[in-house]
Amino acid sequence: MTKLDFSQTKVQAIGTVFTAMKVAVKTKTKQQLEEEEGIGQSSDTSMSKSYKASNVQDKAISLNPNEQTVLFADPTNGAFVKLNLSNENIDKLKKHFTGENNFLERKDGSLRLNGEAEAFVSGWFGDIAYKREFLRVDENSDGRLDEKEYRETKNGFKSLGRAEGIGKNVSSVTETVYETYTSPNATQPKEAESIDSMLNFMLKSNINMDNELSFREFLGGLGNYRELLIDDAKKHLGNIDDNRPNPFEDKTAAELKLLLEKVNNKEAQKALQKLRASNGDENTLTA
Repeated sequence: MTKLDFSQTKVQAIGTVFTAMKVAVKTKTKQQLEEEEGIGQSSDTSMSKSYKASNVQDKAISLNPNEQTVLFADPTNGAFVKLNLSNENIDKLKKHFTGENNFLERKDGSLRLNGEAEAFVSGWFGDIAYKREFLRVDENSDGRLDEKEYRETKNGFKSLGRAEGIGKNVSSVTETVYETYTSPNATQPKEAESIDSMLNFMLKSNINMDNELSFREFLGGLGNYRELLIDDAKKHLGNIDDNRPNPFEDKTAAELKLLLEKVNNKEAQKALQKLRASNGDENTLTA
């Protein structure tokens, strides 16, 4: 088997994987937020099925030093949602949303989101809970999904890959998203074990905070996006990586350059196809 060389490969991830729900910005005054805390959550019972929001007080304030419990309005009905975000994501939100009253530290140690910060987080929550149907499949409404429940979500997408190169040298790998919100195409990742964990993944991965998660941002959230694309390409190219002789092996750099320049027009593309089919026999070409 000839080992393909990816050392100089240029990679590109194209498309949008998921999009947050559109949520109007509603900014309450500090006094309104403080009064809200004093009288409790009057809308707690307004939701029949929403991430413990039917009784928001049931979820205890997190004691984990690496996260903080936050509260915000559900984008579909305005009732409160209470979940845990990582300190990293909270710091990111505070650096981006610097307007007045975007955050209120409550007496119980939780953080009330408001204004632009609330709209941003609520939009991604809505995408996960409703568009990807995490709430629908969560039978006991605890916000956590087992593998069976996860398989019924729409947390998947489909992409098509393309690799180009000469001989063993792979010059480029491009993968493009062409369908979104599909059934998952892989086993349940740790990022999708709960609504909390998936929301944290989305907030961390959406680098430019534009309410759209690009394919590159998605891969970047999982690890090194270049390595992930190349690993995927290797899996698909393995079945054509054989010991066929390279028809261009004896060509000089100048001859290869000339061939590549000619590929820019349709006739040259046909000629190159003939060359490949004949293992480089130039006698198959007409003038």
